[in-house]
Amino acid sequence: MTTTVRRSLPGPGETVDVLIVGGGITGAAIAYEAASRGLSVALVERGDFGAATSAATGKLIHGGLRYLKNLEVGLVRESLAERRTLSRIAPGLVSPIAMVLPDPGLLEHVGLTAYDVLSFDRNRVAESHRIPRHRTLDRGELRRRGLGHLESGILFHDAMMLSPERLTFAFVRSAVAHGAQVANHVRADGLIAGAGRVRGARVTDLVTGAEHEIRARITVNASGPWAHDVLAAEGLLQDAAGPRPAVRSEGIYLLTEPITETMVLTVSSAGHFSFAPWRGRTLIGPTETPYTGEVSQWRLTRESIERFLRDINAAGRLPVELSFSDVVAAYGGLRPLTETSGTDTYRASRASELVDHARDGVPGIVTATGGKYTTARAFAEKTVPALARAIGRTAAPSRTADVPLDGTDLIDTGTTDLIDRLYGSDAGALRAIAAESALLSQPATDDGELLAGVAFAARHEAVEHLTDILLNRTGIGRRGDPGEDVLTAAADVAGAELDWTPDRRAAELDAARTAVRLPD
Repeated sequence: MTTTVRRSLPGPGETVDVLIVGGGITGAAIAYEAASRGLSVALVERGDFGAATSAATGKLIHGGLRYLKNLEVGLVRESLAERRTLSRIAPGLVSPIAMVLPDPGLLEHVGLTAYDVLSFDRNRVAESHRIPRHRTLDRGELRRRGLGHLESGILFHDAMMLSPERLTFAFVRSAVAHGAQVANHVRADGLIAGAGRVRGARVTDLVTGAEHEIRARITVNASGPWAHDVLAAEGLLQDAAGPRPAVRSEGIYLLTEPITETMVLTVSSAGHFSFAPWRGRTLIGPTETPYTGEVSQWRLTRESIERFLRDINAAGRLPVELSFSDVVAAYGGLRPLTETSGTDTYRASRASELVDHARDGVPGIVTATGGKYTTARAFAEKTVPALARAIGRTAAPSRTADVPLDGTDLIDTGTTDLIDRLYGSDAGALRAIAAESALLSQPATDDGELLAGVAFAARHEAVEHLTDILLNRTGIGRRGDPGEDVLTAAADVAGAELDWTPDRRAAELDAARTAVRLPD
């Protein structure tokens, strides 16, 4: 049975246990954890679910080999355990990927041995998702993998997301299945104060223009790079918020036509990035560039893409040199770092922090910051008991590490069918939609997505805009510009499903064209 997600806010006079501001992976995971453990939950997101920092990822679910250099052994162990957990609860969306570390030295051999030891329980998963120990590759095997330009390498494995956007939405959907109320395109305008504590937030529904007050016993600020702005709204927490962070980490990624069949890691003077096969493309990234501007002013620019291309070519880890014309898509965003991260974004900790602003004399609100996609579920599991205690409640035991995310069940966890992997137990429902008409059965991507995915999103997945569908519920726009014919057909399907006027359809189509194209 498909769980249908509809935009919903608490009504007047209603008070929820937990209000979450921010619908990225951290907010979505906390919403699911809290709702599944018996708390009443509302979640609001100013854009679309999982569309900002959580989408600006290299799609890896990884143990954090690089964090061993920071001696963050606990974070590495937690990350490795969560890699296994996510492979188990969302097997179609998270699966193993082989990667090569070129020209390893003694430190790399020691680090990967420690990585294997710390992931001693990595194979308590379905056989299709088991991960072998690392091993050294000889020149012959490197050549067979299309890496003959490398002198030596170590082969090891982590995991990769097929779609971080759909995985984040699976957490949102799981929260809804346990009674949470969620709404995208809702902006938090300010915090409600009363009797010496925060008691919720004032919000504006950006779809209808309506203003609401959402009352909550505790509010979670999970707005990522916008966390400071939420805290400082109207000066209520100006002192607690402290100075605006001096630096955030800008990460951008590029997609090209396929260059490598095996993921390759590289460390250069420009930082640590990788080349990975993903859905018939090569995914390259990330950058680790300090960003000191306003969060709302950040944009992906041609200049930043070309600067990254120069770094890629200087690293010399690809058999070809790349130019801007080789890039078929690019995306990026800002990453929140913890209070103790300083200004070195590459070496900054990715550990999560939960800041209770009762320490600042303002109880009733906490901020979740830092962290990485891989460990969001574990962070939520640890966070919810603290939220429950703060409001005099006891949370039920957590089961989120053991129960599949809503809609992600697979009979065959090793399937390579794209629709099965993206839609899990809803794949049959999507294929039934495809059978409704010749239009809906048409391919939307050259690797197997269908226009039926547009209709499925419109019917079941709380979308308001064509970009919500093309970028965040499907991958139609994530692999580059799908072409005018596909964009037009998608707008036709979405417009019919969502009852758009001709003017609305035209505006949505124009916005989608801009979203899927590279910056000038």
